[in-house]
Amino acid sequence: MSESQHDASHPSHDEVTITLKARPDRTLIPHSQSVRYIAYQLQVSGQPPTARSERSPLTLALVIDRSGSMAGEKVITAKRAALAVLETLDERDTASVVVFDEEIITVQPAARVTPEVKAQVRQALSGINARGSTALHEGWLTGCNTIVSQSADMAHSGVARCFLLTDGQANVGIVDPEQIATQAAGVRRNAGIGTSTFGIGEDYAEELLGPMAEAGGGQFHNLRVSAEITRAFNGELGELLLTAATQVRLEIEAEPGAEVDVLSVYHALPEGDAKHRWSVMIGDLMGGEERFALAALHFPVSARREEQAVRARVAWTVDGVERTTDWQTLRFTYATDAECDAEAADTGVVHQVGESVSDRAQREALTLSKHGDFAGARASLGPALKRLTASAAIDPSLLRELQEIEQLDEELARGPLPSAISKEAYFQKQRRSRGQRDYRE
Repeated sequence: MSESQHDASHPSHDEVTITLKARPDRTLIPHSQSVRYIAYQLQVSGQPPTARSERSPLTLALVIDRSGSMAGEKVITAKRAALAVLETLDERDTASVVVFDEEIITVQPAARVTPEVKAQVRQALSGINARGSTALHEGWLTGCNTIVSQSADMAHSGVARCFLLTDGQANVGIVDPEQIATQAAGVRRNAGIGTSTFGIGEDYAEELLGPMAEAGGGQFHNLRVSAEITRAFNGELGELLLTAATQVRLEIEAEPGAEVDVLSVYHALPEGDAKHRWSVMIGDLMGGEERFALAALHFPVSARREEQAVRARVAWTVDGVERTTDWQTLRFTYATDAECDAEAADTGVVHQVGESVSDRAQREALTLSKHGDFAGARASLGPALKRLTASAAIDPSLLRELQEIEQLDEELARGPLPSAISKEAYFQKQRRSRGQRDYRE
């Protein structure tokens, strides 16, 4: 089947468009219940602006953990990183600064980033020291609330983001990771404020910060030492200043009776109770940026030689106006087992799916093992091992993924992984699945 391609454009500055391409692994499906995969490629037109004068304004909330475990170099470096971020911004931008332990302090309410505001924040942060417990949820939500009105005012042209830096576990107020991630998704959807999370050291909860950034449309960073705080802050800030399209989402629709499973690490929302219609939240993208999203299509049993259509489009916002591509349709046809076996698979799609299956399984296993469920962690790797074994026969390069999962299974059989190793592995799997850059070096 030939591959189709659609794009859409609008008359905003720089004519920002997004092109969507869809590639199935196969187009024939057996009459018995079966799964097929689609790789979606999103490509933003143009290149990031080369001059600071060309960029859009930014609304930013900096939320910094100052609990007792941040004492010493961590809190000192965190304050320096916050000041470095503010120095990069100018009067086009709006920023707020919040610090938290069990108490929440708004160091700087949302304001234009003037030289006077920079000086005020510098003076205020000089008196902030580490102490107390970790009201992570309330600190983060307070930070988002400080910029809600500014985000609404600037929705026509800018990007809004909350940076959350912590080294500990949420232990005051709401602490459930799923509940907090759901709220992050709601803040993103209703207020247009994304969330990026920065975990430092070996004691923070990656099973909270990872899903929180995923749902919030931002990025999750694993910071191993204090020196990486500034590099990660500045790295992501640089991306935000070059944003071309905001609130990018991929919409996928299959026919009733089929089910869509989003494999990539993006927050996905079904339309009501329907399992065949989903919105995949990609986030904010720079000019020239490319992202991939992978979906598994579970087709129902059918005795007839009929077609199943799956369509998709991309929606995004520029200057407060939502744009979309045309709907792009892929058609799958029921066929005999012999015909299905004879159809050659797209090895590129098989490879991408294999990596995604590996990433998802390892993140789940690492989370389960951290909470002491080693049997469950090893069991969660089983389906991925089976899938990768079959896929490696088509794409031998996936043997590396297979070996990686087998190695993790062996390590889990011996007991818990060291925290630093587990966190780094979790971060790398989420980073790869989302196409995120590593700014730590």
